[in-house]
Amino acid sequence: MDMQEQLAGQKRIAVFVGEFGSGKTEVSVNYAVQLKRAGFKTAIVDMDLVKPYFRTRENRDLLEQQHIRVSAADNRLANADLPVLPSELNQLLYDEDYQVVIDVGGSEAAIVLGRFQRQLAEVSYAAMMVINIYRPFSQTVEDIVAAIDRIQKTARISISGLISNANLAAETTAEHIYAGISLVEKVVEKTGIPIMRVVIPQWLQQEITTKYPVLLLERYTHYPYME
Repeated sequence: MDMQEQLAGQKRIAVFVGEFGSGKTEVSVNYAVQLKRAGFKTAIVDMDLVKPYFRTRENRDLLEQQHIRVSAADNRLANADLPVLPSELNQLLYDEDYQVVIDVGGSEAAIVLGRFQRQLAEVSYAAMMVINIYRPFSQTVEDIVAAIDRIQKTARISISGLISNANLAAETTAEHIYAGISLVEKVVEKTGIPIMRVVIPQWLQQEITTKYPVLLLERYTHYPYME
């Protein structure tokens, strides 16, 4: 199934949320790149205002080279701890020409999204929870359900889809991916929220078979531990 088919009937605005270490930013960047490759006019909005090393804005050059519009706080404020929001956000929310990807800070940091509750309700959106079962606070069904409830209340949004992003970076195996799917399926049973994507690294593409739509992951973000 290609990106055109996956988007059929889906919302124009995709909001990605998740706990610390879920891989939410990498998923957001990959999703935006694949939208653009599928022929969509694409923008990505960085609302991850907490983690100075892991934010979408560090991928600005890569994204802009692919003609993806990047909306983030002024670079002069990139390392500020203040909740400085992208000035273009309102415009992009109402611009029907764009598919908009929003990368939102995890857990309590998602409170910034609540400022745009009215606008999001007017334009319609899909909020997706990125889950990596190999990170703290995401290793049991109970922890994941609690995180979903917490983010929904904090951000004042409704999460409409789950993304299984089980991984251990370069050490990820097919068994890790399948274990992630299995646990997230149990979350589906508890919450009724469907699985929207399973994230699979490129090098495992031929080893995984799943009934769910796949987001094939390329590694774009450079983390400090890679130095």
